[in-house]
Amino acid sequence: MSVLQQGLQRQAAVLAFGLSMVACSIQTAWAGGTANDNQSAAGIATVGAGQAAEAGDASVIFFNPAALTRFKRVEVLNSAAVALFYNDYTSTRNQDGAVTNQGTQGSAGQKFERRDGYDAAELIPALFIVAPINEKLVMGFSASGSHGLMARYDENFPGRGQGRDVDLKVTRLNLGFGYKLSPTLSLGANGSYERYFQSIKIRLNFRDAVSKLGPPGTTTALDTTAALGATPPIPDETDAKLRMFGWAFNAQGGVLWEPTEITRVGLSYRPKTKFRSNTGTLQINETSQTAAFRDFLQGGLIGATGPALGINGPQAAGDLAPYQRAKQDITFPDELRLSVFHHATPKLDLMFTYGRQDYRDTKLRYTRESNGRVIEDVPQDFKVAQTYRVGLNYKMYRRLTLHAGYATENGVVGDALRIPILPDNDRKFYGLGASVDVNRDIRLTFAYQLLDIKAGAVGNNNQITPVEVSGAPYNGIANLDVRFFSVGYTERF
Repeated sequence: MSVLQQGLQRQAAVLAFGLSMVACSIQTAWAGGTANDNQSAAGIATVGAGQAAEAGDASVIFFNPAALTRFKRVEVLNSAAVALFYNDYTSTRNQDGAVTNQGTQGSAGQKFERRDGYDAAELIPALFIVAPINEKLVMGFSASGSHGLMARYDENFPGRGQGRDVDLKVTRLNLGFGYKLSPTLSLGANGSYERYFQSIKIRLNFRDAVSKLGPPGTTTALDTTAALGATPPIPDETDAKLRMFGWAFNAQGGVLWEPTEITRVGLSYRPKTKFRSNTGTLQINETSQTAAFRDFLQGGLIGATGPALGINGPQAAGDLAPYQRAKQDITFPDELRLSVFHHATPKLDLMFTYGRQDYRDTKLRYTRESNGRVIEDVPQDFKVAQTYRVGLNYKMYRRLTLHAGYATENGVVGDALRIPILPDNDRKFYGLGASVDVNRDIRLTFAYQLLDIKAGAVGNNNQITPVEVSGAPYNGIANLDVRFFSVGYTERF
């Protein structure tokens, strides 16, 4: 078998493996404004520093397509990371949250956490391919996660009425090019398709909702009539799940300037991503109690007295239907990156990145497809996120390179409006890793990163509408940290 045939077979095997990983399970998991710069193992180790200018591996297509011109051979990068989540909630007051079905409430200093193993971790695969067309034009393709969030809480923690589990995953497919205008200047562009998925689990507390819908004393009156057998009892808490799917197209442009052989400056910009086709379902766990209560809301006593009390029984019954179609319009932030890469010595590379993302157009609002009624509107007053990343590569031996990085980024949600399913706050990133050149064509990279998010107050958002879905009053501190373990396999042809 010829060397060429061996190379082609090896390339086909690598591509098949990478594409199968992506097709089976593109999932992303991180926090901090939901944006993900952990595209490759080397990037995890250097916390994304310099990635719009370094072009150290094929993942540069995600950060700055102009830097593709640095590649002289076909390169395929398969990257996989495992993200482990550690989050909890600590009550800061007594009688915290609604009374559970077991008759308990949170108390000051009580910690609620959930570590269930498999659902507290996630696999994050990614695939990147770079292919030079000629001396000036290089094409690239990538399939990876661009945004995401995951949080898990004990089902009885006091803030469960605003969500106890959340999963957000956005998969981005990029197809782009870099073109060398001159020996020191390159331009590039990406076209992308993005797929959106979100799942939120909450605990519906009917007693709290009834107390907010009716005049004072409504729950007491219903308890009295239920004891007499005239009305069904107010149901116990039950689970509900909101699942949304959507898609969007977008683009990205970039510039790479190489003023010297050892210094590169990269700049890229991607406008806001507008998902205008998100649809999904709201499913409420139906029990004999909830079914009887919905029937009660449809007529009878509520039908006769509801209008006088300001209660629209049939509408409330419809809002509690066990299966409903939902929709959502959401805008994700733009992405501006400015990176500097400097080959300081034969062994040392220094890198820096400034990033800016404007979340101010992002809204958390869900409506019913059938009638346009709001399921939930959660004001967040999102802010601009600014990131500062520094990193280095150190060539310890001919085949061994060490990586390290540190980054800081401000939170995009303040104490006044933060909710448990988006426990965003100021955050810091710490990364370490190493790359081993197996031979001229193959590189293995191993990385670790700690994403340390500052614990933040939750329970102060009193602007959620409709009021009956806002959850019972609670006050506490939510904390979320993420640990990434990653491996990358690069092969050049």
